[in-house]
Amino acid sequence: MNETVDITKYGNRSYVRAMLGTQFSDMPQYVDFLRRAGEEVPWTSAERGTHQPENEALPYEYYLDPKYVPEEVEKIWKKKWQVACREEDIPNVGDRVAYDVGPLSFLIIRAGENEFTAFWNSCRHRARRLCGSKPESGDVVQCPFHAWSYDLKGKLAWVPRWEEFDQVTPKNFSLRPVQCDTWGGNVFINPDLEAGPLAEALGVMPDHFRDCPQEDRYTAAWIKKKVKINWKSGLEAFLEGYHVLTTHPSGMPIFGSTYTQTDCWDDGKASVSRLTTPALVPDGWVQNEVSPRLALELFCNTYGLPFPPEDRGSTIADAREYAAEKTIAIHKDQNGVDFTGRSISYLVDMHQWFAFPAHFPWWGEGLSWWYNFTPLGESPDECMMEIRWLRPLAKGAPRPPLPQCVEIDFDEQGRDYPETGQVGFIMDEDMENMEEVHRGMKAADPAVARPVLATQQEIRIRHFHEAYIKAMGITL
Repeated sequence: MNETVDITKYGNRSYVRAMLGTQFSDMPQYVDFLRRAGEEVPWTSAERGTHQPENEALPYEYYLDPKYVPEEVEKIWKKKWQVACREEDIPNVGDRVAYDVGPLSFLIIRAGENEFTAFWNSCRHRARRLCGSKPESGDVVQCPFHAWSYDLKGKLAWVPRWEEFDQVTPKNFSLRPVQCDTWGGNVFINPDLEAGPLAEALGVMPDHFRDCPQEDRYTAAWIKKKVKINWKSGLEAFLEGYHVLTTHPSGMPIFGSTYTQTDCWDDGKASVSRLTTPALVPDGWVQNEVSPRLALELFCNTYGLPFPPEDRGSTIADAREYAAEKTIAIHKDQNGVDFTGRSISYLVDMHQWFAFPAHFPWWGEGLSWWYNFTPLGESPDECMMEIRWLRPLAKGAPRPPLPQCVEIDFDEQGRDYPETGQVGFIMDEDMENMEEVHRGMKAADPAVARPVLATQQEIRIRHFHEAYIKAMGITL
């Protein structure tokens, strides 16, 4: 095989078609796999989840019936901490963006060098949105309709013909605030002024990300994809690796989904979970067909690493070591960041986290992505998936400019936009199933209209359902 590896065969579903009756007698979970291989186990992976959800699965009506949309708005989107933007989206004092979730809209402002403020995105005069779909900037937030003006901390600063508004004062007609805080370079909001602090909602996650600071990263690619599905079923597709077998055949030779480890934490205030999958380990379904050398060649082709010399990759251990070495080299060369001494796990494997209700940050360099899911408008049938590729930034290095967001409409695909690269291709594979899942929910016999979830592979979905049921006050 040469440097222009043709992975067509390995992206063909017939290549990885599961044979009926296939099972695995010995398929250790991630941490046990590393220990057997004699590799360093990061403490973050060794620290296992402490929560075991035991709730019933959520019936499909909660994904389909429009009557639940306003209830979700009131009990989730007006009550929970959620990611509104990244700090680099508004890099200068006075920069601002709108964060829309369902029918709601919020105004996020950089009010100082390290200060962010957030408000209901509605002018106190006649409710015109103060910030639209494009970023804005300036030392005053001025309504485009009648020029009512507010400072960067939301205080009413000026009203044209103020003498005609006897009751209007800065005290009672400034912008209505929402809670605003940051973690990992992300700006979070919570419309509930009585809600606990952001740190409580993130639980163990900040501790696990101490050696992978998300604030020391920049957005290298940014995608927003409109999808004809409910936001819940959208994000659930990313809470498990069980779907890899038939959804992501091109990843089977290089990612061992059958070794995936799942962990959940829940202390009553935070609901977070994690999925960890090893790289350069052929999936159990194709383990007898893919050599370590082939897995390494495919991995290098996918990640843009130098093609391995003939004497590398004869074993899984050496393949992983080579990929880690070249990952260190490429980051040092491209970003000026030195990852020498970091574990192979950190450098090449997938460590995907989730914080309720809708945010997915990734730990390590194996796949340094970031997902977010939000409902669109008041329809239960539409949502927005936001994807970012976050690359590490050297201390003191200038932050690259924010790339233009690639906005992909309902009937478009990532492959229609070459700049999305591998992210767009993988996203397309997921979309093929996600929209059919939503149609299938509508086609299900009402007598059995709820999913059946695996005890481990889909435990994070069960945990998500548990948090949703609790937030909505549902009795099943």
